[in-house]
Amino acid sequence: MRKWKEAAALTLVLCVVSGSGLQARGLPAESTNYTSVFDAGYYYASYPDLQKSIGYDEDKLLEHFITEGMEEGRTGSAGFNVKAYMKNNLDLLAAYGVNDLSVYYYHYIEKGRTEGRVATLTLPSKNTDELAAFSTQYDPKEDRAVNVELAAERINGIVVQSGETFSFSRSILSRTVRNGYVMAPSFAGGRVVKSVGGGICQVSSTLYVAMLLSSIPATERYAHSLQVDYVPEGLDSAIVEGVKDLRFRNPYDYPIKINSSFKDGTLTVGLSRAEDDRL
Repeated sequence: MRKWKEAAALTLVLCVVSGSGLQARGLPAESTNYTSVFDAGYYYASYPDLQKSIGYDEDKLLEHFITEGMEEGRTGSAGFNVKAYMKNNLDLLAAYGVNDLSVYYYHYIEKGRTEGRVATLTLPSKNTDELAAFSTQYDPKEDRAVNVELAAERINGIVVQSGETFSFSRSILSRTVRNGYVMAPSFAGGRVVKSVGGGICQVSSTLYVAMLLSSIPATERYAHSLQVDYVPEGLDSAIVEGVKDLRFRNPYDYPIKINSSFKDGTLTVGLSRAEDDRL
């Protein structure tokens, strides 16, 4: 582990010189205590690939966890699940994104544990193929509910193959009366106006959170000109036909499916592993 320790020390020096702090996406100080997020026995038992490639060597397992496992989102102990930490702390999700998952582990080590932040899944999904899902609320009596539900129906069941790109705007069709959309409040230039399709951004924003919880970054995404009330600040996704879209590229080596449903004013959008019917 000598080379890793030397790299860690060098990174620490660079962080101090630049004033960026260790919370940046670099290696931690050697004094970092990983016991709140890592247990060698748990890590070994959870991953057959490590059992074959490393064996039960606590030092090498910890080195793998630090240099690769955290960035991959692996679970190192029963007391810390990175996806649960992201879902239970959406303020961190908005701040850190999903380009480097290790930042969530370090936040929990340095601050989150003492702050009492929840880092475990309270209700694990019964769907073992599910990557993540997120729910938001809307008033089913309002005009915008028509647009929310119509957009949700149109993205439900879409399968995105490995390496392919998904476009939200294209998937829900043009926002016209002929396509079933109605007039409802929307944002334009920092003002509340009425437009055909107002409300569809709740669906795109709900999908955006589910994407992040699935470790899928957006290749295109825009914030609204005003703050919305259905997702936390920084997690919205504005849609303007021909101008602003929500897009992502499937980063996994298998197809993923968008699952969207609504009932009694609750909209749920999730992503799950899909069968590849091309095989």
